[in-house]
Amino acid sequence: MKTKIFFLITLVLSLGFVSCSITDDPVEQPVKKETFSGYVQKGPFISGSSVAISELDPGLNQTGRSYFTTVLDNSGSFEQKQVELISNFVQLKADGYYFNEVSGKSSPGQLTLYALADISQVSLANVNVLTHLERSRVEYLVREQGLSFAAAKTQAQQEVLAIFDLELPDHATSESLNLTSNGVLLAVSAILQGHLSTAAMSELMAGIIADIRTDGILDNPLLGSQLIDNARLVNRNRIRQNLEIKYNELKMEDAVIPEFESYVQQFMDETRFEPKTFITYPETGSHGTNILAKGVTDIKAKDSNGVMIFHSMKAELPEGTSLKVILKGGVWYYRSLPAPENWTVNEYDDMARTQVFTVTESGNPNDLRIAFEPGEITIEYYENGADEPTDVKQLVAEGEVITPPDSTHFKSQAFFR
Repeated sequence: MKTKIFFLITLVLSLGFVSCSITDDPVEQPVKKETFSGYVQKGPFISGSSVAISELDPGLNQTGRSYFTTVLDNSGSFEQKQVELISNFVQLKADGYYFNEVSGKSSPGQLTLYALADISQVSLANVNVLTHLERSRVEYLVREQGLSFAAAKTQAQQEVLAIFDLELPDHATSESLNLTSNGVLLAVSAILQGHLSTAAMSELMAGIIADIRTDGILDNPLLGSQLIDNARLVNRNRIRQNLEIKYNELKMEDAVIPEFESYVQQFMDETRFEPKTFITYPETGSHGTNILAKGVTDIKAKDSNGVMIFHSMKAELPEGTSLKVILKGGVWYYRSLPAPENWTVNEYDDMARTQVFTVTESGNPNDLRIAFEPGEITIEYYENGADEPTDVKQLVAEGEVITPPDSTHFKSQAFFR
């Protein structure tokens, strides 16, 4: 009998200890968000773009718990009600069309962007090009190097920004940035876009992501050259205007486009990457000597019989580049019928004695037939939307100069030959 009583007491005590042991174990508190929101931006994604919010375990593997929502309007905003997760970590994936801040138009193709975030202390996370570029590097640092999520995010973010010779203030996170409040994000977005198609930009970002995954350094010089070429060729004033127009259309008059221009310039000034895309000026065109060729400073205005000699105005513009040429101070004649090949010509300015010639479309051949009266002409080159001349030269048209009584009545003429 005593044996049975002792056994029962022992069993009860054992169960008590087990029960106490289970009760004392820490219980993970679920992460609950009444509303979880953010912005998807390249430029801003357009209404209807899809957003998936997927829970990740500490190793950044998907747990299978996900929420799906869409972008609410053309500002790129999204929200998800009643989010409840076991883990602090999420992956956001956005798919859709976006407003291209460089062209001022909606993208013709869809783009996918990712972001990783710790949402334990926040109810907002944005998806943008910085979060997209750093994602694979963060995963590598956590899984292969054993870094904490916070340490991996900080390191990856710094490494991505170093590609562009830029930095963010301490404690700023890529997923907290917005195009209307952070010039660094807008600068990087514009540099990645350049004049590339959506597909080409996506390919550029994929190349960068693969290159920096294991060491955090962009080693591929071709990818770097594409970035510096993009920075050189974008029109920063037009980007600002495009975004101001866009946000006004969205009735977001209070939205302020941050100062981003200096960050683009900083990248151009400090980068180690070498540009590859340049406008060039061949020595000759289909009509003769090319007056734009940098080595051409003297031409013949007329032959020995006093007949005008015709020349070419020609430039080779890779796609995405642009060129405006201003002639000053002389008398010249260009052929208007048929129209000059891929040149747009403004009216002659009688007061300033100038005329503006603009290549209509880059990536296509251009040539203009032009002749000069004897004298000296100033040629100003404005490459890639520059407000100031990128080069200036004097061109001498050799021959006997006959000054009329009132030279202000002489001007450029179109001729029909």
